[in-house]
Amino acid sequence: MDGDLLLKALDTAHWELSEALRDLPDEDVWTRPDPRLLSVGELVAHVAYWEARSFFGDAFESPLLAGAARYYISNIDAPLRLPLTIGEMWGETERIHEAAKAAFLALSPNLDAKNHYRQDWTWAATLEYQAFHVAYHTGQIYSARHLLGHQTVDN
Repeated sequence: MDGDLLLKALDTAHWELSEALRDLPDEDVWTRPDPRLLSVGELVAHVAYWEARSFFGDAFESPLLAGAARYYISNIDAPLRLPLTIGEMWGETERIHEAAKAAFLALSPNLDAKNHYRQDWTWAATLEYQAFHVAYHTGQIYSARHLLGHQTVDN
């Protein structure tokens, strides 16, 4: 397994996430397209939450790391609404992503070694899953935006 390739996949997933957020009006960041679906902001917070937890455990501070962002059932009945604009939310998301990459590169772990923040996973599995996780929720963000009536980039 090639760590550089896995990091590239994670970077590419974040690039696509940035595309999904392009031209999102601030007033719609925390708007749910349906009471049973999460808002774009809630989905981004969830992505950021698990990237931070996977590379730092509990040792990272960000408004996006609210406990409600952990999982769908954590906040479906109590919508998460943070006082962040799209620009602020994206800035926090990228700050977490860049810090996670820097921490991983500084640690330079064997990819087959256990990730001590996700003890059931190796570092290779962590990187692989994070790329998938960001891409998966990016698809949900596109769908949420379409349900809100937005025109998005054609990717």
